[in-house]
Amino acid sequence: MSKVLRSSLYFLFILIAQALGPIFLMKLYGAIGITDPKLILFLNHFIILIIPAIVFLIISKEPVKKTLRLKKLHWQDTLLIILLAFIVQPVMNFLSLITVFFFNNEVGAFVNNIISAPYILLLAVMALLPAISEEITLRGVILSGYDNKNRYVAAAITGLFFGILHLDPQQFLYTAALGFIFALVVRITGSIYSSMIMHFIINGTSVTLLKVTELLKNIVPIANDTAETTLKNIESSEKLFLFIFYGTLAVIFSVFVFLIIYWLDKINNKRNLKEGQEEVIQVRNESITYKKERVINIPVILAIIFYIGLMILIT
Repeated sequence: MSKVLRSSLYFLFILIAQALGPIFLMKLYGAIGITDPKLILFLNHFIILIIPAIVFLIISKEPVKKTLRLKKLHWQDTLLIILLAFIVQPVMNFLSLITVFFFNNEVGAFVNNIISAPYILLLAVMALLPAISEEITLRGVILSGYDNKNRYVAAAITGLFFGILHLDPQQFLYTAALGFIFALVVRITGSIYSSMIMHFIINGTSVTLLKVTELLKNIVPIANDTAETTLKNIESSEKLFLFIFYGTLAVIFSVFVFLIIYWLDKINNKRNLKEGQEEVIQVRNESITYKKERVINIPVILAIIFYIGLMILIT
């Protein structure tokens, strides 16, 4: 079995587990008295994402360090990655704004149930946990199957997977875009720590803002009323203003995102990283590689059909 097909099948398995697993796990949690949503979230990530990754590495006998790209980041890369994590957020917010016009924010409803928890605990559950479990799954195990593909193709397909895996139409657009960027910086730096850092900062920023908002609600009672207003219910003129305002910011910051990634790529090429050398070989042979195997195969098509069908059912 080729690595591309293996990664596609692995994603299809994880997707089904992500969608159906919690149904059975909730019954198990109820039977043993586990009701804390934070603990449930941790267990779900560990059982559905971490354990399968461990099993995959054992069965496939692939080198753990190479598969997961456990390589130390250069200090220059680290600084650029941190900067990129903040610069990309206005773009992410605009993409999220587009989908929130049409779909409910289910994540917001979940966060409201745990927002009263201590800030450090929220960071651990909402930022650190996915930065480890989701990155090991997507930018570790699955991305490794596309090592012989052009990095932009690999980033595009794993970005699609990242958007699908969240099982939320409101999150799909911005998570797919982030998934593309995460995979790209991992391929450029040769280190999964680059996407882990970005993932943690982006989620951590959201958690911080939500916690600050919650504190303000307790200080200013009127904030509780205004918080009930959803973007789906505001006037068309206000939607247009928000679209233009955030869209303009997104365009401006997209330029900086491009420049940072370009700079990151340039300095890594200068260091003659192995990843950069392999990329040259891949580009020269990519026409032959693509003819041998396509990234859109039967498991990918089944995953897309499963996702669309599930989204229709739940929305």
